Amino acid sequence: MLSDREKLILHFVALMTIARMTGVNKEEHLIGKMMDDIRRERCRSVAPEDVDDILEEVSEEMQSSKIMFKELMDESIWSMTGVRPDKHRGWDDMK
Repeated sequence: MLSDREKLILHFVALMTIARMTGVNKEEHLIGKMMDDIRRERCRSVAPEDVDDILEEVSEEMQSSKIMFKELMDESIWSMTGVRPDKHRGWDDMK
């Protein structure tokens, strides 16, 4: 059984994925409203003042994971094709 905190994280990640894949307009406002509703209906033990901190931690982890997944994908493509990914991307990644 998932804790209310785990449920909140699950729903947030699902909402973010759907919003990004579908190109929802006013994404932040819509997700904020939906997360309020989800917390109230499905995650009652999570205090409203804790939600922003939890979602910020999840967002930071998602950003870190993005880099890791890119590296893993590059390695997988290299092992399947024998073509090394271009690691010389200039300075753009240093922003």
